[in-house]
Order: sequence, then structure tokens, then C-alpha cells
Amino acid sequence: MSNTNALMNLSGAMDLIKKSSNLLTPIFEAITNSLESLTQRSSSAEYSIVVTLFYKMLVTNERRLEQISFVDNGAGFSEENYKRFLEFFDKSKGFHNRGTGRLQYLHAFDQIEVDSIFEENDKKFNRKLKCNSSSFIFEESCVDVDLNAEIETTVRLKQFKGGELESDYYAELPIDELTTSIKRHFILRFYLDSQKPELKVPKITIKYTVSGEEESERVILPENIHQPEKTGSIAVPYHKIIDADADRAEWAAVSNKKETIHWAHFGIPEQESIRNGIFLCSKDVPVQSIKYDEISKDDSFDGKRYVTAFYGDVLDNPSNVSHSVDRFTLPNRKEKEQLFNSKDMFFDTSGEYLFIESIEDEVYKSIPGIYEGVIDAQERHLKGIASIAKAHGIPIEIASAAKIRLSDGEKTITKKLYKAQSEKLADRGYKAKKLHASLNELNPAKEGYQEDLRSKVAELSDLVDSQNKEELSKYVIRREMVKDVLKKILDQELAYQQTPAPKGKVKDKEGLIHDLIFKRKKQHQLNDLWILDEEFLHFEGCSDLALDQITLPDGRLLLNDINPEVKSTFGISFNKRPDVYLFANEGKCLIIEFKSPDIEISDHINQMTKYCTLIANYGVVKTTKFYCYLIGEKFNPHINLDGDYYETVNGDWVRDEKRIMSISNNREAIAFQRLELVQLSSIHERAHRRNMSFAEQLGLPDLLADLDQLDEEQC
Repeated sequence: MSNTNALMNLSGAMDLIKKSSNLLTPIFEAITNSLESLTQRSSSAEYSIVVTLFYKMLVTNERRLEQISFVDNGAGFSEENYKRFLEFFDKSKGFHNRGTGRLQYLHAFDQIEVDSIFEENDKKFNRKLKCNSSSFIFEESCVDVDLNAEIETTVRLKQFKGGELESDYYAELPIDELTTSIKRHFILRFYLDSQKPELKVPKITIKYTVSGEEESERVILPENIHQPEKTGSIAVPYHKIIDADADRAEWAAVSNKKETIHWAHFGIPEQESIRNGIFLCSKDVPVQSIKYDEISKDDSFDGKRYVTAFYGDVLDNPSNVSHSVDRFTLPNRKEKEQLFNSKDMFFDTSGEYLFIESIEDEVYKSIPGIYEGVIDAQERHLKGIASIAKAHGIPIEIASAAKIRLSDGEKTITKKLYKAQSEKLADRGYKAKKLHASLNELNPAKEGYQEDLRSKVAELSDLVDSQNKEELSKYVIRREMVKDVLKKILDQELAYQQTPAPKGKVKDKEGLIHDLIFKRKKQHQLNDLWILDEEFLHFEGCSDLALDQITLPDGRLLLNDINPEVKSTFGISFNKRPDVYLFANEGKCLIIEFKSPDIEISDHINQMTKYCTLIANYGVVKTTKFYCYLIGEKFNPHINLDGDYYETVNGDWVRDEKRIMSISNNREAIAFQRLELVQLSSIHERAHRRNMSFAEQLGLPDLLADLDQLDEEQC
């Protein structure tokens, strides 16, 4: 027995070689060592690796990992392999080793135990080792054994010392997920080994043991290893500085100096649960993943998922890979440029560099060809998602962020879209509420108030999806076009107006105006009443319906039934049809009447009063305030209006209050009417001003100006 220290200070080595970010690294490293040990042994026996995870059960009924063992029938710890095991950073083994894998063991476990039966010089020996992070090998032995003893090596990683994150990860790690991870990690290695006549792919058994009892077992058989659907290669050029005296770095590819990197593309049945992935590999195992947004990890394509591995001598070179084996250390173009631009004296201006970015660029160029059918299917699927989202009024940004798989059908896609929308709206609503709550911080008397307000407006605007902004732009453009159609009607420019009416028929001049703003014979219908007042869009109402056919928002008829004798006595008829009736709220309503541009509108003032009188006297809901609009173009207020009317700032004429009387012998005032006479040309001008105020914020004025210019040229 002897205490044998590593040739390098162990504490310093562990400080230098950091713990890998991949929690499965100890398992992958141990399996890699077993695979390399197997390549050293020529035998007709079946190659085998057994991985066992040992758990203990806590009183809380939770399990915790204690140790992991690895058993293989490779060459074992011969004298030569033992010496290499002693020396960190030894790269002489011939497998592109970095000589640091056992440090990953000691990062995760307090102790390593080795029990190896190996053959050397026609004899067999049993070597046992115990290692820890303080003295490395603190106990060892090597004795002769019977020649009939089976060649076998067991490595035990004992006393797991992972933190809460690592402990929880292993506690919840299903055996199927571990098996899948091993298959994915070694998929390229297994394939390449299977192509070499001198090598065999081992049978790998994974076991879970809990409190001394075997819980589950999975087996990876050599005959089930995956063969690639496609293989190929890419050429990656070296680069050098064009002009050593230049102020800024400019690169040129070095002619006839390239590295060849091969690739293998594997299609795997989706039931095996291996995720899609594109990897740069070293020693035939993944080191760095390549992110490709068009292909998500969990999508399946025609029942398959895909793994594409890029590999080659330059990636296998240990000096090009970090010691923790989780990234490549090839030169970074930006870092070299910074050195050159700062005229760093140690920068070699004559150097020829193989940049990691150059490798990634060539990989990205090759992906569309490798994944040609997959990308086509993905594009068709995305178009389908966009179509479904549009049909349901869901912004494309939300649809793009939804976790939709290629295998999802329309029903599933629709559910996921609505779920994503509700989550987005909830998040946006919270942020908007928080932002609105911050308004009490504003001070209108403060010098920078407008800037503060503008900043909060910008924050709130960011919560509006770009698709909604696009829809708002479309809405503003549509409104401008409605305004333009009104102008054309007034100028008699519509093709309908310029075409002679059939013999015996008269064209409906008023109907054009009416249908433009609110389609006749419609109730609670989308309309363009904004052209009069934005607020009118929020009221429910109807167009060109008889008074006794109009219904209120709650479904009741507008008017009560009345006694036929009363009808006869006062000459009442409910067949009268206001052009537009809007229910504002309890006790208030709006009535709009359109007149042909060639009719004097002041001649029809009494018509509005009749509507108000019938509704005020016989309405189901008592109405005491009537807001009436008489709209046309021909109008002479100075002659045709009495002194109760006054002109507004917009050029309209208003009578603020006219009494509406009861239909009875008492003739008492029961309601009041506000009447406004408006010219269509005035409506056109005001609509344009309102549209431009929106258009300026959306960056549309030039477009709308172009439309107006085109319209003038056509005239």
C-alpha cells in the first residue's frame, strides 16, 4: 500500500478545470473511457458496458443518488493505462484525450474506486484503486489472479456531492430519459465504430437500484444503432489579414488552405424520444450545439426526429476543445479583430486562422440542403398556423411564440393559439395596469412633464402587437377612403352616378349617402358613423327601420303598443323610418336623417321633431333627451333658420333646446330636442382632419397625400 499523488497538484488542477455545465458529464466521460478501453482489447466476446445508478430512499419518500458504477470488459488498467491515469493532461493515449475526465468525476463525487482485472504478458492481474480530491490515489493494490478470471473493470463514483440542483436532477431523472441521452450523445460514435472492421459496438445496459433492489433496466443493443440517412462534408477556409498596416482588420480566405469537416444526418423514429439537434462533435461526441430556429427540438417530421453531427480532425484536436469538454476554443474572429485594431504588439499579422465563426457559417450554409424536406414541411406548417391565427383574429407574433408542434392538427393548434393569446394578454394587462398606476408620478406643472408623458406612452405602445399596429394603419387608410368616396358622391364622380338610369327609373341620390355611412335595413351593424363623431361607434342602433320594428339593446321593442282609438284620434303612424336611430343610454337617443345633396335640408326640420314626439310619448324606455342631426349639402341658414339657431366653430347650425310635447290635450313638455344641421362637405373636411391626426402618428401622411394627389390627377 502507498499514497501516490498525481504529477500535478490536484487542488490546482480542479481549480483550473471547472465543472462541466452538463450534469450528465460524469456518465458520458465514464462511458467514453469504457469505449476506449474496449477498443484496446481484441476478443470474440460480446463487448459490454453496464451503468448502474444507486439511490437511497429518504424518510420523505424521496430518492437521492449515492453512487454510479460502470462495468466493462475492456482492456482495463494495464500498467501503461495506469501510468496515464496518474498524470493529468496526458494526451498520449492516442484517442485525442484531454487527460482531464477524472477531474469531472471528482467535481461530482467525493471518491473514485477502481477494480480492474486485466491481462498483461500472458498473466492476469487485479488492480484496485481508491481516489479522492485531497490525495488522489490514497489506496492501491495490484495482485496476480487466476488465468481463468474474467477480464472486467468496475469504476465506482461514490458519495455524490452535487448541490440541490444536481440532487433534484438525478432524483427526478427517468431511466428512459437517461437511456435516450446516452443514445443521442454517442450516436455518431456508435455509427463510426460500426464502420471499422476492427471495432465492435458494445451492448450497453442501464440499471436503477433503489435501497439495494433493482428498480428498472434498459438495454441499448449494438444491432439497434442508427445509420445516417445522409452523409457529406463541408470545407472551411482559413483567413488572414489583407493589409497589416490598415487601421481596421479586413480578412481574406487563404487559398488552398481549408479544413474538411464531415457530417452525418440521422433520422430517428419519434417514439424513441430523441430530440432534434445539430452538433459540432469532438472525439465523435457532441460538444457544441448549433442553434437553428427553423427546427425546434421537439418537432417531428413524418414520424421522425433528426440529429446531425459535424466531425473532423480539426474538431478532434484536444487543443481546440475546452478541458471541461463543453465548448470549442478555436479563435474568435471578433477577438482577433479587436487585437489588430488596437495594434496589440502580440498579435501575429501574418497568422492564418481557422475561426469558429467560419465553421458555423459553413454549417449554416449546408443545413438547408441537409434538411430540405423538413424545412419545406416546416414552412407549409407555419403558413397553416398563420392562416388559422388570422381566421381567429390572433396576432402572428403570438402565433409564432406558441409552442406548436409539426404533428399538431388544426384543433390542437387552435387551442394552443388561444392559450398563448390569453397568456400574452394577461401579461400585457399586468404591465399596462402597472404602467397606468405609475401615472400618479407625473406632474403637469413640472418642466419635463411632456417628456415623461411621452416616455410612458412609448412604453404602453410597446405592449401593442405590431400586427395590431398594422391593422390600425389599415383602418386609418380605410377611413380615408370612405371620406374620399363621400367626396366623389358630392362631386357626382361615381360611375353609378354618371351612368344614365334605366327608362322609367330614378336614381336614389340620398341612398348613396345613407348606405355609405350606415347600410339601410340593418340593426346593430358595423358602420362608418365615425365620419360624424367617433363616439357614435360605441352606440347600438339601426338604419332605416320603422319605429315599431326597432329593438333596444336588451331585445325589447322601442315602442309600446297603443290603443287604436288613440292612434285614430291623433293620426299616429309608427311606419315612420328614421334614417339612423342610436340608443345612447337611459333617457337619451340620437336620430340622424340624410338628405340628397340637391335638397334644401332646412325644409325637413319638422320631420325630426315628429320622430322625437312619437318616441318620447310611447317609448318603452322613457327618453327625455334627443340629439338630432339633419345632414345634407344644400343649405341657406341665413334665410331659412330662425333666431334660435347659432353657428358652431365647424360651420354647422344648432338649436340647443326645443321642447317636445305630450300627445294629449294637456300639451305639456315631456322631453327636449337638440338639433344640428350639418353639410356633407363639412363632414368630409372634418373626417380628413381626424384621419390625418392618426396618420401622422402611424407614419402614413405621405401615403394618404399620394392618394389625394392621384385622385386630383384623375379628376
